Amino acid sequence: MLFPKEWTAGAPFQLSPAGNLIAYIIIWAVCIFGLFFIWRRGRAAGFARWTTQDILILSIMGVLLEVYDNLIGDQFITPIIQLIPFGHAFALNDLPYMFLLMTGIALIRKPGAATAMVFLNFILMQLLYSGSGINVLMWPYGILQGLFVDLYFVLRGNRVFAKANWTAVIDGLIMGALRAVPAVTIQSAILGPYIEGSTRTLAYILLYSLFNLLGNGVEAGISAPLAIRIARSVNPGASASAETVPQAWKEETA
Repeated sequence: MLFPKEWTAGAPFQLSPAGNLIAYIIIWAVCIFGLFFIWRRGRAAGFARWTTQDILILSIMGVLLEVYDNLIGDQFITPIIQLIPFGHAFALNDLPYMFLLMTGIALIRKPGAATAMVFLNFILMQLLYSGSGINVLMWPYGILQGLFVDLYFVLRGNRVFAKANWTAVIDGLIMGALRAVPAVTIQSAILGPYIEGSTRTLAYILLYSLFNLLGNGVEAGISAPLAIRIARSVNPGASASAETVPQAWKEETA
């Protein structure tokens, strides 16, 4: 049990069928518009095009995320973490996952990298472990785990993960929090009840979101400097500094 029963008491939170449908449509609209915005803003900001090397890195990191998430993590790490009070609530089992995700972002350093990696992880999970194959209805959950991370990245520009310093720690904190929320909130409040028939109390949803926000944020923050150093050793091009931001981007954001 993640929380004491008295913390999560109350009636299950569930919208009406019409409300759930409207919310679900809005979620898909946010996903589509967000991805379009990342693509357009990334091009306007002058980010380099994706290369074959980027795609290979994406594939490798997506597979590594899946291997840890649903094999090593679920089978070996999570059972140990569950023995620690509030360990699972704070998602301590996500530390290796967040390190891999931050490393992938530092290696590619292009808008869309986070969404692509976590979505590939999500698709592999559906194929290998869901028992029912690919379920398109649940795709927003896979997209939302990376969408807001990429929105932050594209709005910050090439300054994100430019150097392994305290700024990188702050970037990691924010991106880790954005990876956890709103994805877990929407899954618990909207997607779970509407698609899977699983409901939680409002107190549980709020606590689960808050604890994941803190846990994933801290994990990504402490992982960021090491991830940048690894990226620089593997791919020297990943260490481009903030000085390489295009002039058009500087004028636009001035």
